[in-house]
Amino acid sequence: GRMILAAQSRSCVQEVMIIAAALSIQDPRERPQDTKQAADEKHHRFSDKDSDFVAFIHLWNYIEEQQNALSVNQFRQLCHREFLNYMRVREWQDIYSQLKKSAQKSGLLTLSINHIEPHYFHVHTALLTGLLSHIGQKDMESHEFTGPRNIRFAIFPHSCLFKKPPKWIMVSELLETRRLWGHIAARIEPEWLEPLAGHLLKRHYSAPHWEKNKGAVIAHEKVTLFGLPIIYDRKINYGSIDPKLCRALFIRQALVEGEWETTHAFFHQN
Repeated sequence: GRMILAAQSRSCVQEVMIIAAALSIQDPRERPQDTKQAADEKHHRFSDKDSDFVAFIHLWNYIEEQQNALSVNQFRQLCHREFLNYMRVREWQDIYSQLKKSAQKSGLLTLSINHIEPHYFHVHTALLTGLLSHIGQKDMESHEFTGPRNIRFAIFPHSCLFKKPPKWIMVSELLETRRLWGHIAARIEPEWLEPLAGHLLKRHYSAPHWEKNKGAVIAHEKVTLFGLPIIYDRKINYGSIDPKLCRALFIRQALVEGEWETTHAFFHQN
């Protein structure tokens, strides 16, 4: 629900509803033990190098195209040949239809069909609003990711990102077998997180000091989301955070030590 609300302002409601409906059911793509390679070849047609979520959109468009061209029986046979579960496909379409009707009926959303494919950023920031606790940063010394609350997980082997994992990812869910796997992954950028996380963020400040060039007290800021650092060492103006300390630093370093460059007459007279 949070994803769909966020999608409204990003003009990608249709795409996010398709993905949200897919995440609500068991994956319609089948991978039988005795025909894994053949199934993977069929499913690979819909993959995207940066996102497993986008594969759902490609698959949805293909299914719609085939349903319009084939009879019901022919479509069933196509699903069987191409390792798609017919009943799960129908369930996926039914949930999408329910989401669409509910959103329009509530008056919260006006669903419009997008004639231009939305930007990767828009779709994935909408999804990210509902997956802020399912993000991870790549460990440079291993194939694992560090997630919120210091959890460690790896990308599921069937993901399109498994062989070339990005620095930051989000996943739809974490599944634990012999190890913790991130299932259905997508590349994200850490700078996307701060505007979305809001009150979930914690900010830590260090080394406040007077900077002559900026004419202000500057500190280093570290921003964390559920304990995971998303901004490490950003310089910020410390004036609004601790005015009392900044006043003391201004007097001691800027005035007493003469590190304030100004044209004010009173300063030079004093």
